[in-house]
Amino acid sequence: MKTYNHIRVKPINGAMGAEVFDVDLSGDLDDVTFAEIRSAWHDHLVLIFRDQNLTDQQQYDFSARFGPIIPHPYVKGLPEIPEIFQIIREPGENFSWDGYYHSDLMFLERPPLGATLYAKECPPYGADTAFCNMYLAYETLSDGMKTLLDGLEAVNESGNPQKYSNKYQSMEELAKNDAMSATHPVVRINPDTGRKALFTSLAFTKRFKGMTEKESLPLLTFLYEHAIQAHLGCRLAWQPHSLALWDNRVCLHHAVADYFGEVAKHRRVMQRATIEGEVPIPARAQAPKAA
Repeated sequence: MKTYNHIRVKPINGAMGAEVFDVDLSGDLDDVTFAEIRSAWHDHLVLIFRDQNLTDQQQYDFSARFGPIIPHPYVKGLPEIPEIFQIIREPGENFSWDGYYHSDLMFLERPPLGATLYAKECPPYGADTAFCNMYLAYETLSDGMKTLLDGLEAVNESGNPQKYSNKYQSMEELAKNDAMSATHPVVRINPDTGRKALFTSLAFTKRFKGMTEKESLPLLTFLYEHAIQAHLGCRLAWQPHSLALWDNRVCLHHAVADYFGEVAKHRRVMQRATIEGEVPIPARAQAPKAA
C-alpha cells in the first residue's frame, strides 16, 4: 500500500474507493498535500472526506484545483456561484434522475474530468451513492471483446432536458431547453494514467456509430450489466459534511434510491461542482505517458 506523509488513506474495498483523513479542505492546501490527494484519487478513483465544514466558495476553490468548474447545462446553480448546483430531494419525493449508473454529462463534447459532491443535508441512513470501476470493467473483458470495442464509437444523448429538474419541487431548470448529443470512443484512455476504461452507460449511450439502436442494444446491455457487478465497485455511505471526489472519466455512479419508510421523511441536499474534462482519447490512439 502506498505511503502518504500528509494525509491518511483508508481503502473502502479492493476494487475502488477510499476515505481520506487528517486534512481540512476549507483551508489553503499546500502543493505537497494536494499532490498526495491527487495521487490517491488516481489510485482509488473515488475519495470521500469526512467532517468537512465547507462554504460554497471553499467547495468551489478545492474543486477548481483539479480544473475549471463548469455549470450544469440544464439545472440552475447557486445564486452567487452558478457553476455549483444542488440536487435536492424533499421529504416524500421518490423520483431519482439517475436510475442507471452513469458518467455525468456524457453528451458533452468534453465530458467532465470529475466532480465533487458535498452533503449539506442527508438522511441518517440510506441514500448511498454507488460507483463502479470502468478500468476493471474493461480489463475483465475477453481479449476478443476488447479488440472489438477498441475501434468503436458511440452516440451519447441527453434526452429530454426537463427530466433533470422538473420532477423535483426544489430544483429549477435553466432556460436552455435543447437536447444535446456527442459521439465518443467506447474505450477511452485516461491521459493522467495511460490506462484504458470502458465509456458507455445505458443512461446516455444510445447506439454505436453506424448502427441502429436496435442493433446496438444487446451489446450495450451486456457491457452495462458487466460493468455494474458488485465486485467491480463500491458504495459511499453519506454523513452530513462529507465531500466525495471522483474521476468521471473512469467511473459510473448512481444514487441508490431507497427512499422508503423512515428515509423518505428526511430532506437530502447534495451540492455538486463539476470539473471540466478533455475530449476523450480513443483506445487506439497513442497512449500518453502516465503521470
